[in-house]
Amino acid sequence: MRTIVEINNDRATAVRDGGQEAAALLARALMSGSDAAWDKLRPYGIKRIVERHPTESAKVVVGERTIAVR
Repeated sequence: MRTIVEINNDRATAVRDGGQEAAALLARALMSGSDAAWDKLRPYGIKRIVERHPTESAKVVVGERTIAVR
């Protein structure tokens, strides 16, 4: 599986100040892949925008919209 992460530049200070906590939350989100784990990263301006499983077609998720990629 491959995950692409978007980091909002406006939240760079929050990421810096979060330090180890932000890094630990990101590691947990990447390892578990759960939506709940990714939701904890929102205050840092970090979100998952693409997720692909080898048996599924690629998709892009922007906000609440999902777009299939051909």
